Amino acid sequence: MSKISTKSARKPRILITARDMEILESMLDLSPTRNAALNLLEEELGRAVVVNQELKANPFCRIGSWVTYEDMTSGQVRNIQLVMPAEADIDKRQVSVLSLVGVSLLGLVADAEFSWTDDKGRPHRLRVVHVGDEQHAQLE
Repeated sequence: MSKISTKSARKPRILITARDMEILESMLDLSPTRNAALNLLEEELGRAVVVNQELKANPFCRIGSWVTYEDMTSGQVRNIQLVMPAEADIDKRQVSVLSLVGVSLLGLVADAEFSWTDDKGRPHRLRVVHVGDEQHAQLE
């Protein structure tokens, strides 16, 4: 079983719609095996704040969102869309919500950071730059 750890101090608030919570919990329930991303998803859903589907005041990363984020370890900035696993296509910048990057971005608002250490002991830290409903940057 893969295991990851997150920094216990200063975890950012996680927002999730009731619809996304239902979808993601059912995916956890249906998964016959566990990996690091699913373990992290289960942990994060357990502390998520469920919000109204229509909440637009402060955009947050959810299924379908376009997210620009910075990998604080490498300094790279990427623009991706969070999608269901069957829709994931790296060439189209569509990243599964069940990947480690997808799970780590889920529920975050702009300027929020999320850190974790993977099962190989490598630290990772991402910072959300922008969240929206449309692709907002053509980044290399």
